[in-house]
Amino acid sequence: MKNRVFIFLLVGSAVLAMAGCQSRYKQEKGSNEQAKIIKQTKTNKNVSIVGSYRDDTDGAAIAFNSDHTGRYVYADPKNSDTDDRLTWKKTGKNTYIIRLNDNDVNSALTAKLTGSTLVISGDDDWNTETFNKTKNKLNLDDFLSSKKVESSTSSKAKNNVKNSKSTNSVPGDEGLFDMPNELRGTWYLANESDGSVSKLIIDKNTITGEGFIEKLHKMNKNFDFTSYAQNHPSYQDMTKDWARVVVLSENGESKVNVRGWLQGAGAGEYYNLATEHGQKVLVIGGGAEAWVDGIGWRNRTDAEKYGKEKFSDLHYREDISLENNDDSDSAATNDED
Repeated sequence: MKNRVFIFLLVGSAVLAMAGCQSRYKQEKGSNEQAKIIKQTKTNKNVSIVGSYRDDTDGAAIAFNSDHTGRYVYADPKNSDTDDRLTWKKTGKNTYIIRLNDNDVNSALTAKLTGSTLVISGDDDWNTETFNKTKNKLNLDDFLSSKKVESSTSSKAKNNVKNSKSTNSVPGDEGLFDMPNELRGTWYLANESDGSVSKLIIDKNTITGEGFIEKLHKMNKNFDFTSYAQNHPSYQDMTKDWARVVVLSENGESKVNVRGWLQGAGAGEYYNLATEHGQKVLVIGGGAEAWVDGIGWRNRTDAEKYGKEKFSDLHYREDISLENNDDSDSAATNDED
């Protein structure tokens, strides 16, 4: 009988020991699973920089692509806008190095992403900028245009001078000239000699290029600006950066002619559209016959690709020598006859 009791107690102890082991195993397993979840949650906090960001205070925006390229724009209230391509590289937890394709920016920029806030800093020549991530993809060209409008509106409000009042008080001025909608926007032009690309922005009443801005006005056709400017020295300062604009028709085609407000000799510049490679391009002409001086494309890539190409449907200065040669050949043929 004692042996049976002893065996029963021994078996009971073994069962209790096994139950304790299983309980500890479940606790350890649960702790490990919880640790994995915590670790995974921490890992998920490393958000991606890919996307669009805007800094409305400084008038800047930046976009990062998944292939480690991107673009940075800045609406400069005084000079030409900044529009730079970039490359980026991750260097640590939510930290990045940005390199702008800009001759004026020699050092790399440092970016720190915290949630949806991106802070970009550089050397002493770069002001620290704080960007906020946008929910949707940001159109940087539209961003620049909107900032230009805001800057213009703000400037007018500060001066408390309405445009109609300021222009009508200037002798010879008949108000602002509105550029046709199809000519407005950002255009990229390639230099035929060195391949460099410059940007031209045509707004409703202004043309902004590398280092210049023209404010577009209409001049009274009976106004003698030469005599008036000679007798009123302050008139030149009053109309600084102004351009007088008219629309001319050549062979049934309308062209916008832009000249300096007090420009005497010279034909000025001509603006019109043409279709090349299946897209609308801006044709900029000059001289007596509005020969082609440059072609504007809607994006930098096409400007670089087609920058040195000549188009048979456009009129270049070189065509003059070719026409003269043809006339000489015809004259020689007639003499022989």
